Amino acid sequence: MSQFTVDIDTGGTFTDGFFTQGGKYETVKVDTTPHDLTVCFNQCIAEGARRFGFENVGDFLLQTKTIRLSTTVGTNSLIQRTGPKLGLIVTEGFDRSLYQEKNPVLNFLVEPELVVGIRGKVAEDGSISVEVDEDEVRSATKKLLDAGARAFVVSLKNAHLNTDNERKVRDIIQTDFPTHYLGAKSVLLAGEISLRADDGIRTNAAIVNAYLHRDMVKYLYKADEGIRQQGLTNPLLIAHSNGGVARVAKTKAIDTYNSGPAAGLMGTQYVGQQYGIDNILTLDVGGTSTDVGLIYNGKMTFDTASSIAKVPVHTPLIHVLSVGGGGGSIAKVTKEGKVQVGPESAGAVPGPACFNLGGSKPTVTDAAVILGLIDPEFFLGGKKKLHAQKAHDAIQRAIAAPLHISVREAAGLIIDELTTIGSEALKSLAAERGYTPENFVLFSFGGGGGLFCADMAQKCGIKRIYTFPFSSVFSAFGLSTADINHVYETRSRFQIRANEDSADPALHSELSEKLGIMKNWAYRDMRGEGFSQEEVCFDIEVEVTTADGKKRGIYPLPFSTVETQANAKEINEYLQGLCRTWKASELIVEFIRLRAQAPVSHYRLPEAAMSDSNPLPAQKGFRSIGMGTDQFEARIYDLSLLKPGNEIAGPAIIESNDTTIFIPPNAGYRMDQHLNGILEV
Repeated sequence: MSQFTVDIDTGGTFTDGFFTQGGKYETVKVDTTPHDLTVCFNQCIAEGARRFGFENVGDFLLQTKTIRLSTTVGTNSLIQRTGPKLGLIVTEGFDRSLYQEKNPVLNFLVEPELVVGIRGKVAEDGSISVEVDEDEVRSATKKLLDAGARAFVVSLKNAHLNTDNERKVRDIIQTDFPTHYLGAKSVLLAGEISLRADDGIRTNAAIVNAYLHRDMVKYLYKADEGIRQQGLTNPLLIAHSNGGVARVAKTKAIDTYNSGPAAGLMGTQYVGQQYGIDNILTLDVGGTSTDVGLIYNGKMTFDTASSIAKVPVHTPLIHVLSVGGGGGSIAKVTKEGKVQVGPESAGAVPGPACFNLGGSKPTVTDAAVILGLIDPEFFLGGKKKLHAQKAHDAIQRAIAAPLHISVREAAGLIIDELTTIGSEALKSLAAERGYTPENFVLFSFGGGGGLFCADMAQKCGIKRIYTFPFSSVFSAFGLSTADINHVYETRSRFQIRANEDSADPALHSELSEKLGIMKNWAYRDMRGEGFSQEEVCFDIEVEVTTADGKKRGIYPLPFSTVETQANAKEINEYLQGLCRTWKASELIVEFIRLRAQAPVSHYRLPEAAMSDSNPLPAQKGFRSIGMGTDQFEARIYDLSLLKPGNEIAGPAIIESNDTTIFIPPNAGYRMDQHLNGILEV
């Protein structure tokens, strides 16, 4: 019998699970427990075990091969400001600016009195021009400890060229406070977190990483240890927002930020490959936000100028645009008399007014109940009963009365505002990359994706939408497609000129040397993950920029080795092609990256026999629904009873235990052989 795989995505409102054994899968959705995220993690596993007939979680875990987890603990640490007091050591003269004109971390993640400058210089050629002074470091350490520092960040000027001074500072601190003492403090070096040449950006990345580090260590090791004690034999794997997963011990805190939405893009790329679709926009409507992403030419796009909580870190992350509008987003009337949705959210507790848990502010979910889009008796398959009167009262009090309109009209304005937010986000993301939405298909997921995707698609010109039976847990499904992944990088300053006819052997030599070093690092780390050299495969990426630094991008090299001189010509031709594409006379190869991967279990989409187009056996009844000022009598269908080949004309609603799909008038839906739904709008 094949073993189980477990993939869990912790969101702001719900924690989602995707459990598989062979070709069978189960989806799970439990309330997120912000006070302790290991509670909802364990509840999700326990519910998944029950779905497969296990009352004892330990028995289930003994038969489980892989558990992958994406987490919001980093997001929570920043929002709730639960990170430790950080002591920051920088180069003398930069203790107020932190190498930036406008500093985004002082009085946010670091208190000004917890920043100290020391001597010690790295010259522009990478040599040490001034050594750090031990007595000065000890004095700085004492000052920071006396001010309440609980962890240290060391970020010295030009450390991207040489980390010797930073490492010496760490050695001095750890000599005085050995790790076996209770008073030991973690010491994180900016030069080991980021290799960016900008001292300010590198400092930001190190501070964010250090701020997240403590909570992340506490949570992830607690989760890992808990399931190990119950019988899991393999390590817990953590999702990284640059693609792939790795065990806790090989994860940096900053790697996990926004990893849930990134997992949705991983799943999109995987499904797109199954369908042969290269250009996809994604829409993930969750409880607190709407996230949109983009696949172009079959590849995920990366953000090289990323920010975390408005702090520029420039860590390459899978590019996801997040906007404040989800099922739990609170609606209000602005001073101008307009309906605003989000960014404030009711969260899991107290939740929307209709949850009857003490929430009194109207949300998108409340509006969907009023309009008939959600059946209050069948929310989450009937596991949670909603209170329509609570929704009515909240919308009446906060929206309808101030605007002197009916509650139904007010609910329509709330939904219209949410779908406008989503459609504008799709347009904005496409425009960022120089595209228009009309040239893409839309993959819709998240708990609210099916309800609102048709309206959002129509507002931005997309004609075809794909929905999935596991749409509400799609990011958890996306994790199931992730392999063990480690990314290594090294700096380069090699120049590529557009009109050079011959390959410069120096580039090939540099690539060969640096990739050889990184491959040895990868083999070491993959041995720790339990893989032999023969099981590891590699992809090579370069990050290139124009000479003025105004444009940059990450590009995979179209081969996995540069070990032969014959590759030199191919490399040169490929990079010169980028010069021509960018219409640049010269490009600079700033980073060389090696992505090492080792495969783990994946779920494959089923292939089912096609039935006829008649959906009547799946029809449950009728319900009156509203969109704006219009009223419709919509057919209601049970998703679990639909067959491949069935076709449905709008207006209609398809319901399942964890998602609802709205098919507007003049739109159509059909189920394909993979049990996925395709909407034509």
